[in-house]
Amino acid sequence: MCIERVPKITIVTGHYGAGKTNFAVNLALSVKKAGESVKIADLDIVNPYFRTAEYKSLFKKNGVDLIASDFAAGSVDVPAINLDLKGAVDRSDRVILDVGGDPEGAKVLGRFSPVIKEYGYEMIYVINRYRYLTQSAGQAVELMRLIEDSSGLKCTALFNNSHLGEETTAAVIAESKPFAEEVVRITGLKLIELPVKVYVKPPWQLTNN
Repeated sequence: MCIERVPKITIVTGHYGAGKTNFAVNLALSVKKAGESVKIADLDIVNPYFRTAEYKSLFKKNGVDLIASDFAAGSVDVPAINLDLKGAVDRSDRVILDVGGDPEGAKVLGRFSPVIKEYGYEMIYVINRYRYLTQSAGQAVELMRLIEDSSGLKCTALFNNSHLGEETTAAVIAESKPFAEEVVRITGLKLIELPVKVYVKPPWQLTNN
């Protein structure tokens, strides 16, 4: 993925457990490393366990601004849905939105759609052939269409993040290639590449970031 060509607003979505938050974290760090200011907003109203808000110290260490509710990493699950997106975009080179992984979670984008469309966006759909309900290309595309309908926005790119957690091997990744290629064929969307490091882990495996 050419970081320099990423639009002002990048939306990261995908099925629950596909690895979208880990991708969003890696993307934010890559944009910062490329020399641009970047904000990442936690808009995940679906999953309280795998959230960008959990990586506050990692972002602070690397100069990435995190936008999240004060409660987002606590016992009260309230993400930053009151985000001043226009202000955030005006004050930063890039803004990355980590959105909940189903049509219900994507509804939050509706309130921001005027600003998103005004500034232009990339909406990256993260796919994982080893996740329930997206094990076939047809299933993955069906969920993508539901997310698009719910958000009122169109996906513009795909990221193949097929994995089996700690059991992931090179063979596991290679076996997902035909699946990803079929999703590309059906949707006509580009498949982007970005080297990723595993930052997002189950809460019981988290240490200081």
